Amino acid sequence: MSNPEEMLVQLINSINKLSNLVQNVNEAITKLSAQITQLDTKMTGFSNVESQVSEVGLKLGEIPNMKGMIADLTSKIDGLSSSVVAAPAKKSAKKKESAPAEVKESKKSKEEYVSPALEEEASPSSASDGADAAFNAVSSKFKHISQMITPQSSCGNIGKMLEDLRVEVETQVGMSPMLYELNSWVKRVGKMPEADILLPDIHSELIAKLDDWLKRVTKAIHLKYQ
Repeated sequence: MSNPEEMLVQLINSINKLSNLVQNVNEAITKLSAQITQLDTKMTGFSNVESQVSEVGLKLGEIPNMKGMIADLTSKIDGLSSSVVAAPAKKSAKKKESAPAEVKESKKSKEEYVSPALEEEASPSSASDGADAAFNAVSSKFKHISQMITPQSSCGNIGKMLEDLRVEVETQVGMSPMLYELNSWVKRVGKMPEADILLPDIHSELIAKLDDWLKRVTKAIHLKYQ
């Protein structure tokens, strides 16, 4: 076999190898595209679950007279418990008719001290104070972060501020559907180099998300302390 023929055979073999490599790359791209499609489907499912949870919370908050029904039920339970406690006291009074009047008055004063009406009046004020404290803490944190995140802020600093925001929301509100989105942003920014800055479109998207999260957290606080 002459040299040109050997070179032609080697060239054909190289072309075949290159064709196999291209085929493998195409298969890998196809698998990756399928995985991305599955991930998008799962994210859509998470979004649907979040909207359903929010709708359930709003429907529970719209039930009329829910608070009054709970207060009325609590009053009835307290009335039954006080009547059970008062029954033995009447029997003891019949056996000991010579007991001083001061002792009877002290028993009555103790029974009147545990008043369901006073407990019902005290609970709304404490709930309102708790809601105001939670809202002030969360809104202050959102305002501070919105002012500190600028187009020149590094990804490292932004990631730390978002983590602080997540802790504040968990402390004041508890588990909230918006925490899923907040956690995804913490992971998203955490994968970027700490010294880099956000692209303009990503920065604008994050600022818009902060406004949306504040509205949703405010609604969650209202439902929690209602």
